[in-house]
Amino acid sequence: MISVTAAIQQIAACRTSWGTESVPLEKSAGRVLAEAITADRDYPPFHRAARDGFAIRSSDVQTSRKQQFPLSHARYPGGELLPGHAMKVASGSLLPPDVDVVISLEEAEEQNGHVAFFDHNIRVYQHMRPRGEQAAAGKVLLEPGLRLNFQHLGLLASLGVMQVKVQRPPRVMFIAAGNELRIPGMPVNDLQLRDANGFTLTGLLMQYGIPLEESSIVPENAEAITSAIEQGLEADLLVICGNVPPKAVMDCGVEQVFNKVKAHPCNPFWFGYSPTRTRVMLMPGHPFAVQVACKLFVESYIRACWGIPVIRPWMIPYTEHRTAIYAQDEFIPAALVNRNGLKVKALSFAGQANLATTARADGMICHSAEAGSLEPSALVPFYPWIETA
Repeated sequence: MISVTAAIQQIAACRTSWGTESVPLEKSAGRVLAEAITADRDYPPFHRAARDGFAIRSSDVQTSRKQQFPLSHARYPGGELLPGHAMKVASGSLLPPDVDVVISLEEAEEQNGHVAFFDHNIRVYQHMRPRGEQAAAGKVLLEPGLRLNFQHLGLLASLGVMQVKVQRPPRVMFIAAGNELRIPGMPVNDLQLRDANGFTLTGLLMQYGIPLEESSIVPENAEAITSAIEQGLEADLLVICGNVPPKAVMDCGVEQVFNKVKAHPCNPFWFGYSPTRTRVMLMPGHPFAVQVACKLFVESYIRACWGIPVIRPWMIPYTEHRTAIYAQDEFIPAALVNRNGLKVKALSFAGQANLATTARADGMICHSAEAGSLEPSALVPFYPWIETA
């Protein structure tokens, strides 16, 4: 039996590459960037006024108390500013490439087609946004391994990137073993349950743009389980929930990496790989156990394969006293609260099948076995359901 940290490290050590693909920009949200994105030109590609005022060349401005400049009626683009002239501009206006100063209205006096500037220290690029201020041509703006969000799509569009090279998603298959399980949407009686775990896995995968290729429910008999596992080994990642002994997986040619983790409720958790390509995760069938295992282990494996930084919990003050129940690290659904600063509290939880409670949670905390009892304001590891990086 190993720690959660050791389990994540061993899972990450089995990372692999699933290749890359190019997708349209509008379908790239949630995907992981597979190449560096650079500026195709200077940004902004032109000078722009940052205030209402008068544009002029710094070389034309002298340091006298007042100097009058003819006011040009030209507008850029289209018209050019003659040497020794000034141009009236509004904030945001495009400026000619050789104009490098904007003097604000408050520092000038306009009269009879001329403008006079009061005594002041002229600074090149004052009151303007110069060309290339945001990025020079060729500068790396987005690094590989970035999960694309809506603000990234806006940047890509401004760069003219309409096809995005992203990490190719793995083929993922799911098996739920249980005589009482039925497919959601099908009729059930009082002795049957709708399988929730396949949709837990589906939801987590969707955060990374990964479709669940196939989901199946099998009865708890050796022949049906073996057949399902053999078919599942065609995938890159096979996730199995329920009362399936590790031997049934190993008999199908899967090699064990580790068995059992010091974590409640996702123990026993088993991890292995086939000689070809498939990584296999075997976890209990309790819904919250699956949520914990998907968050800690499935997500960690995906991130490792794509070069995304490992999941690190937030360290947040706890709100109240809590006594440890198990000798293993405990994972408990928790909610964030704002009580003189951000804190976290455990939610009342009546068993591992209490999906109503986990649906109200913002994530989960880890009550370490080594911590003993938790006291108010003690820092606890908090894992949000949704990673933002």
